[in-house]
Amino acid sequence: MANIYLIRHGQASFGSDNYDNLSNLGHSQARHLAEHFNQRGIQPNHVICGNMARHQQTRNACLAALSPPLLHDSLQICADWNEFNHEEVIAVYRPDLAHPDTMKQYLSQQPSPTRAFIELFSQAINQWQHADNSAQYSESWQQFSQRIANGLTQLIEQTDDDDTVFVYTSGGVISAAVMQILSIPESQFFNINKQLVNCSVTQLHIKRQRLSVITLNEHGYFEGTQQHLYSLI
Repeated sequence: MANIYLIRHGQASFGSDNYDNLSNLGHSQARHLAEHFNQRGIQPNHVICGNMARHQQTRNACLAALSPPLLHDSLQICADWNEFNHEEVIAVYRPDLAHPDTMKQYLSQQPSPTRAFIELFSQAINQWQHADNSAQYSESWQQFSQRIANGLTQLIEQTDDDDTVFVYTSGGVISAAVMQILSIPESQFFNINKQLVNCSVTQLHIKRQRLSVITLNEHGYFEGTQQHLYSLI
C-alpha cells in the first residue's frame, strides 16, 4: 500500500506584489514540518512538486531539514499540481480590486479584513465555478478539475505499492483532489479550501489502483509551543 502526503505550501506573501513567494513564516513552517516527519520516521522515496515558486521553496526548505536531508536536483516537477489563478478569479469578479494595492486598501477599510477577504474570495470562486463565459478565465473551473483528475491518475500509474510520496502543492488543488476521491459536490469546494492550514498534510493511500483519504488538513504539529507557526492565508 502506497502512502501519499499532499502538502500545502507554507505561508506565501499575501498582499505583496508577488504572492508566489514564501514569507519568513512560510519557511519556518516548512522546516518544522520536516521535524514532524523526522519524529514519525517518515522519509519519501519519491517527491512531486508543482512548478510554482512557493511549492518549490516549501519543498526545498522541508527536504533540507529532513534527517537525512534529501537533495532536490532530480525531483519531479508537474504542473498538474499547480494552484488555480486566484488573483485572476478575484479580478474577474471585482476588477476594481485587481491590483494588490487596491486590495490592501479595500481590506484595511473593513472591520474584519480576514473575514472580508474570505467572503470576497468565496463569491469570486462561486462565479468562476458557474461562469457562463469561461473565456474570461485563462483556466475554467472545468479545466482545473480535469487537470487535478489527470494528476491523480498519473499519481496512481506512477506509484508502486511500497512508495512514500510527498506532493508539494496548494490548498485549492488538495481540496479538489479530496472532493474527487470522496465524490463531494463542487459546492463544498470553498468550505474545504478555506480550512486548509499552511504546511498542513493530507494523507492518501493507494491500494489496488484506488485512492483513499486517510487524513485531511493534519496540522497538530502547529499547536502548543508551535502555535505561532499556524496560519491560513
